[in-house]
Amino acid sequence: MAKQIETLSSVHNAMRILKEFTLEQPELGISELSGRLGLAKSTVFRLIKTLTENNLVEQNPRNQKYHLGIAAFELGFTVYHEMELRTVALPLLDKLMRSIRRTVHLGVYDNGGVVYIIKRIPEDHQGTISKIGKRVPPHCTASGKILLAHQCEEEMERVCSLGLEAHTGKTVTKVDVLKEQLMQVKQKGYAVCYEELKPGICSAAVPVFNDDNEVIAAVSLTGTPAQFLPAQVQSYIKDMRTYSRLITERMDFE
Repeated sequence: MAKQIETLSSVHNAMRILKEFTLEQPELGISELSGRLGLAKSTVFRLIKTLTENNLVEQNPRNQKYHLGIAAFELGFTVYHEMELRTVALPLLDKLMRSIRRTVHLGVYDNGGVVYIIKRIPEDHQGTISKIGKRVPPHCTASGKILLAHQCEEEMERVCSLGLEAHTGKTVTKVDVLKEQLMQVKQKGYAVCYEELKPGICSAAVPVFNDDNEVIAAVSLTGTPAQFLPAQVQSYIKDMRTYSRLITERMDFE
């Protein structure tokens, strides 16, 4: 327990160090950080060394001070990009939701799961289990299959190796069956799931592309089996593709 507490304390102090770097003071030395945080210089030096090894901070060879590194920039850009994506997509998905009267989501892929960053609900909606920020598995949701289908082969294999948990009697749990589905999803450009995550809930999804034709998100909607007859599904797909293209057009990828 003592070791765990020490580790958590180190993580906390490392985060405190990172937060000290600002636009007004982008570079700080060991002594400055020690004085600001009330930590021993040896502790600050040890933490800075770890952060440097992970490219979260870098040292300026001219004055020996430290500044945020490329890894910190990458993390910040990821957050910024998702915030920008959400800002652009939100009014468009509001229009889509009002047009089709179904619950609409925008999901992004994250380390073997799908995280919803937008959820728009019509007034007369029927309950779903999705929430903003909620992580759902990729093998039994339409958005998950869209996003997983566009991952590299190594990531697909990694996800499959973790096991495909059965959430309902219709969940795909065989790796070869899932891989065949993902190939078809990529070819068709959309995915549909019938009660694979929760009984009574179906979903359909299409990808959102950036300017390099890379998939960065998925627009999806949910409904009951009665609302997912073949003709209805094709109408949903057509509408979602229209709004997916609008999101791509309005995003600034430069």
